[in-house]
Amino acid sequence: MKKILSEIGNGKTLDELVEYLDMSKHVLLAMVEFMVDEAYLEKMGVSSCSTCHFGSKCSTKNEKVKMYALTQKAEEFLGEE
Repeated sequence: MKKILSEIGNGKTLDELVEYLDMSKHVLLAMVEFMVDEAYLEKMGVSSCSTCHFGSKCSTKNEKVKMYALTQKAEEFLGEE
């Protein structure tokens, strides 16, 4: 879970994570939804690429992209070592 949170915090997309972690997309999505339910991640509301602050850096240019951000709980969890 820490690896997924850390990589999302570093800006990796879910597609990049699937490849990087060598896991199925269904498993990753289930883990991400669990982390949303447990308040480690929050879904970002983006109505269009033009309103997103990642718009100029984003390679997908797809208005249906789901974005997630780390919560304070996740930051604290990642800081525990």
